[in-house]
Amino acid sequence: MESLGFNGTLLAQMFNFLVLLILLRAVAYKPFMNMLEKRRELIEGSIAAAEEDKKQAEQLRATLQADLQRSREQATEMMARATKNAEEQAQQIIEAAKAEAARVKDSALSEIQREKERAVAELRDQVATLSILVAGKIIDQKLNDDVQKDLVNKFVKEAGDLPC
Repeated sequence: MESLGFNGTLLAQMFNFLVLLILLRAVAYKPFMNMLEKRRELIEGSIAAAEEDKKQAEQLRATLQADLQRSREQATEMMARATKNAEEQAQQIIEAAKAEAARVKDSALSEIQREKERAVAELRDQVATLSILVAGKIIDQKLNDDVQKDLVNKFVKEAGDLPC
């Protein structure tokens, strides 16, 4: 058995392996490394693009949040203004109704006063006429115009001093 002897097959296999390595390095290694480099650059570009998209999405989210907050504030402000306007209008309506009620009351009081004065004047005229008739019948004499006017004026003056 040749166990320690020189084996030519082993040497040929090592030589073939070295030639294969050199050949692979020359032919396949560079394209393979170029392919790996391109793959690495593609992955790095995708990661950078994803991070940029994430930043843009965060900016858009922040912008939308700010817009939403502004919209809420505007809605709250509009509701406050509408409530204030409604309260002011309600107050104006109440004040107008009070003014109208006061005007109607004053008008009614004025009308009552006029009617009272008219009734008192009418009553004075009737009392004066009746007084003259009664006095004429009591005295059973005819009064002349001057005496009659003096009596009427005196009676009217006395009747005017009476509380009504």
